[in-house]
Amino acid sequence: MQAADVPSLETLALALSQARADCSASELHGVLTGLLAAGARLNRATLMKTLEAHADPASAFLDSVIAGLWQLQLKTLEDLGDDELAFQPMLPDDDDDLALRVVALGDFCRGLLAGFGLGAQASHPALAQETVRETLQDLVNIAQVDSVDEPDEDGEIAYAELHEFVRLAVIHLFEDMAPREEHAHDADDPAPTVH
Repeated sequence: MQAADVPSLETLALALSQARADCSASELHGVLTGLLAAGARLNRATLMKTLEAHADPASAFLDSVIAGLWQLQLKTLEDLGDDELAFQPMLPDDDDDLALRVVALGDFCRGLLAGFGLGAQASHPALAQETVRETLQDLVNIAQVDSVDEPDEDGEIAYAELHEFVRLAVIHLFEDMAPREEHAHDADDPAPTVH
């Protein structure tokens, strides 16, 4: 049996439309990303229940959609931990209409915050850090952006800056909240061995 591919924005959007889900592809990727950034590592069944509960589809996700979402989760986790800062939110391309991209960025942030809220342990010490609290507040503010005045060069520059802020904010949250064992490879000293 061939492994499923990571779905594109268009593929996921079509699948959500067919299931009559109550969220966009960008928002659902935000939920998945928020869970991972908060340190949650869910098995396939729990992850799918969580995503379906958020998307509230009229019909259950098809097996092909579930397989694709699992691959998207694996790819997102890999990209979040990448030393080259490879993570990208699932958003429309730069040649798409600016208003569409702004709405999608807001959707992604809303999903991200929902997933982060579900996945974060309230007692996690990073949540007490001022930088983490400020980052989350900034993401709340971006989540409320839902339109653009005029699609001009200034709007494009502002969008590009917000996009990059969100991208790096997610990576920093992931680094701050990651489970301890994911930081184990960063240690200078090798693990002790028993002879």
